[in-house]
Amino acid sequence: MGAHAGGGGGGAADSHHFSMFGMSKLVVAVVASLAWMSVSSGLILLNKDLLSHGFHYPMALSGLGMAFSGAASYVCCRVLRVVDAKRSVTPRFYATKILPVGLFMALTLHFGNLVYLYLTVAFIQMLKAFTPIITMIALFVARLETPSRRLVGSVSFIALGTALASAGEVNLNVMGVVVMMLSECFESIRLVMTQLLLTGLRFHPIEGLMYLAPACTFWLALGSLCLEFRPMLEAGAFGLMAERPLKFLSAAAMGFMVNSLAYIVIQSASSLTLKVLGTVKNALVVCLGIVLLSEKVTLLQGVGYAISVGAFFVYQRIKMQQIQQEQLASLAGNGASHSAADAKESPSLPRYQKLPAGDAVAVVADSLTPRQLPLKA
Repeated sequence: MGAHAGGGGGGAADSHHFSMFGMSKLVVAVVASLAWMSVSSGLILLNKDLLSHGFHYPMALSGLGMAFSGAASYVCCRVLRVVDAKRSVTPRFYATKILPVGLFMALTLHFGNLVYLYLTVAFIQMLKAFTPIITMIALFVARLETPSRRLVGSVSFIALGTALASAGEVNLNVMGVVVMMLSECFESIRLVMTQLLLTGLRFHPIEGLMYLAPACTFWLALGSLCLEFRPMLEAGAFGLMAERPLKFLSAAAMGFMVNSLAYIVIQSASSLTLKVLGTVKNALVVCLGIVLLSEKVTLLQGVGYAISVGAFFVYQRIKMQQIQQEQLASLAGNGASHSAADAKESPSLPRYQKLPAGDAVAVVADSLTPRQLPLKA
């Protein structure tokens, strides 16, 4: 992302250069991956604990986390300057581009936390496998993507697995499933809006969080003020926060840690690694829900979830192949156009000019890194 339509440019590559304390990239990748999985899983369980034991206000809880992320990212960018953030955002750009994306981010977080009041942690992780289907439909409707037969086939198996997992759920709550589907729908809309409104703009992920988190916090605070503030006063929810400040502060801080660790994983490994880790993490959380929360998972649920996970890996492989093919085709087209222009100026030059293999790989690899964060835990 960038501060304006012309943001990005040559400095983008420098801003994404990775190094950390002189450690090897492999060591950093392993440590960051384990830390991301641990913190992300811990955040899910902590949110479940807070929402299930007296604090039934998902917008307020989400707002606390996003407010902390906004403040922490501002400190990183503007005070400590550990992130190179020299761009500025105009009020018009913020109101027309970032606030709309922040709205759907807020809706995603609200319903994503609300679902913990209705469904078990294990079943929620199983339903998350359904997200690629909704995302593919949203991208198709927005004409940002044309699904191939292989892609449709893989998401069909994801749908089959999710259906089996739902059929096997012992304590199925229809309202909970509806809430979860709303969260995934809003997440897909957010992704589409990000592509439509912020395409081609590039921020460092922490810099992007500095702008997106306040927008998200604004909508969450507004919704909480209208819908949750009076019930919170009547139920003494603010007193509950005062009694357990460390838990609430930990939940807020862990949200920022998840985003920061996700960036380190992407830079030291790849975005595909992060997606694979996300799938493994969801399976881990299912196991933690069984062991720590005594949640029941039937054999039919396990079979359905296994099918969804397998189909998800196939889906990710197809998507990566599509991205690589598009980037290589774009690269070849740009090379041909430049060569043709050079040929007109100097007929003695060859018509086509090849790029070094390393440059081509670098372009493709850069295209695989997400341009917007935060990532939902």
